Amino acid sequence: MKNGAVVKAIVMSVLAAIVVLGLYMVFTRSKKAGPEETYDITVVDEITTTDLEKNYPASARKVVELYAKTMKVLYKEQYSEAQEDAMIAVVQGLMDEELLANNSSFAQTIKNEVKEKRDGDYSIPAFVVQNKEPKEVMVDGRKMCNVECLINVRHASNGTAANYYQFILRREKETGNWKILGWTIKDNNDD
Repeated sequence: MKNGAVVKAIVMSVLAAIVVLGLYMVFTRSKKAGPEETYDITVVDEITTTDLEKNYPASARKVVELYAKTMKVLYKEQYSEAQEDAMIAVVQGLMDEELLANNSSFAQTIKNEVKEKRDGDYSIPAFVVQNKEPKEVMVDGRKMCNVECLINVRHASNGTAANYYQFILRREKETGNWKILGWTIKDNNDD
């Protein structure tokens, strides 16, 4: 008889705990909480909060993808001047030191290009980075590769033009990061 009373006491305790927990859940969930702060991260926020020191793109293809994505956002999205500067800093952070040394006003050049494209109602509706890993070659003791990217550029309601870019990237000695050394627009008839 003693064992039956102990089991009965345990079962009753568990049931009482479930009832108390259930009542607590009902009362706490039914109360209206104050206004919750929700914040949707926009594509502008995504780029402006990119920290290349901590989270640099892992491959040459990813570097070109971030470049194209940033230019797409710069051409069409709404943003403040500070956000524009932050996005241009991301683009600049993807560039090889030699390219930057030869273009001392790189950031201003990008700013001017973006203003011209926005004023002319240009946009980049889509881009596609090649899906195969690029072939790496050694040039003057440094790894280099080419990454192709199709960038569609729309001009107002005049239609969309497909531009095939070939980005030339070089691996940094110190960090091992791929940096954009330059690019060319490929002839659509090139293989």
